[in-house]
Amino acid sequence: MNFSFAGTGRVRFEVERTELIKNDTENFLPFELTNGNLVGKNYFWRLNFDYRISANLQSTLGYDGRSQGGGKVIHTARAEVRAFF
Repeated sequence: MNFSFAGTGRVRFEVERTELIKNDTENFLPFELTNGNLVGKNYFWRLNFDYRISANLQSTLGYDGRSQGGGKVIHTARAEVRAFF
């Protein structure tokens, strides 16, 4: 979902759910085949906010969360302000 502010910024929110089911044979599943997902339900969500404060000043905020295979939830946040000269 995207929401834009007329010429000054935008907010973007994404949610993803992937379920990986494995049979009981002890086969090894390579990382590349599963795209890094674990067996079980994998949830990912992202929130990004971009805002132009002035003609030469821009800010960006981002948040990522994930829960893989029923494990602990991992939160990651970042913030950045850029000045153009």
